[in-house]
Amino acid sequence: MKLVVLFAFCLVPASLGFSWPDNVTQHSGYINVNQTHGGEMFYWMFESRQSPAKDPLILWLTGGPGCASDLALLAENGPFLMNETSKELYYNDYGWNSFANLLYVDQPVGTGFSYVADPEKHVFNENEVAQDLLTFMTKFYTLYPQYSNVDLYIIGESYAGHYVPATAALIMKSDSLAARNLKGIGIGDGWVDPLHQYHSYGDFAYAQGLINEAEYAAANASFDVCKGLILTKLWPVALEECQTVLEGVIAAAELKLKRSINLYDVRKPCSDPPLCYNFDAVTEFLNRKDVQEALGVSRAWESCSQLVHLFMLGDWISAFDDDVAALLNAGLRVVVYSGKYDLVCNYFGGKDWVSNMKWRGQENFSKAPVMKWTVDGAEAGQAQSADGLTFLAVDNAGHLVPMDQGKNALDMVHRLLNNLPFN
Repeated sequence: MKLVVLFAFCLVPASLGFSWPDNVTQHSGYINVNQTHGGEMFYWMFESRQSPAKDPLILWLTGGPGCASDLALLAENGPFLMNETSKELYYNDYGWNSFANLLYVDQPVGTGFSYVADPEKHVFNENEVAQDLLTFMTKFYTLYPQYSNVDLYIIGESYAGHYVPATAALIMKSDSLAARNLKGIGIGDGWVDPLHQYHSYGDFAYAQGLINEAEYAAANASFDVCKGLILTKLWPVALEECQTVLEGVIAAAELKLKRSINLYDVRKPCSDPPLCYNFDAVTEFLNRKDVQEALGVSRAWESCSQLVHLFMLGDWISAFDDDVAALLNAGLRVVVYSGKYDLVCNYFGGKDWVSNMKWRGQENFSKAPVMKWTVDGAEAGQAQSADGLTFLAVDNAGHLVPMDQGKNALDMVHRLLNNLPFN
């Protein structure tokens, strides 16, 4: 079976052989999230460029499962980005710390710089993921009390469609500072509800002209088997069968286009399998001795851990739309956004699970008009909003929306944090 990776202390000195393009205050290090198992979670934080004492705190989670959040930091929405050609960092005008404190965490343990002392004690499901992150946030506020009175938002990408709602729902039910501060979440090209999202592969590929009618019918027939297995909760067999829906679509599309398909952006070939993007410069940078000394780490870094991915396979077909519904019912704000050229977590499936989610505002959302979302007078996508929920289809973007549309992604976050409409 071919598995798909779903992808999102003290001041760091600037005198260890390199200089940071952004001179905002940084914090990095480890927080122990499980003393019994020796679970050490790595974080890298950047203060807001505006008002750190007042601006919200964004907790960013990259998916995978098993892909490091540092990857998004240096390739998508961090204060500085890596140029893969020159292998140099450069200032990101659209870094999400423009008006927020920005916290990246490598998780689950075993991802990126994070580690667990006992390799048999990795996490296996979202209950464990969420508990570790609640422990992390509780200890984070103790270490950095200056951020304990600002609003908290949890935003993530890809498999973080599991992480974000599960973690936010647990935090909301807890008696913690994080619960008091939590105001909303964002899910980008997220893997949230497999039942609706596996079905979307045929719909998306057919609408994009990637497959013909016969191949579309075959994708739907394959999904029918997948659906039955998901409903019976036979996860190993379901995962095997459901992946054939995607694999069949990709094979047909590649045959038609006579090139490989980047399942994260169908406009492009998959130049560097399995992620389809070249992150060699990021990997080289984060394994430099001087960089690791600055960050307070001493471990080999890789973009995605196959071991963590393997341990989380039993979690793959679980759905977390109920947790999103619970957050909305409690009055939190939710933005679900999808790049329109992403196949693996495409916007057809995103819109489908959002529209079918049972919550207090479902009827109002279904009746809400789809509006043009504009940024500086130019259309950036289409938005449907009601009662705290927004679904956003992002133009000219694939799976990695902040990479493809940095300016527009920053506008999206600004609206979420300030409860502004998307029009």
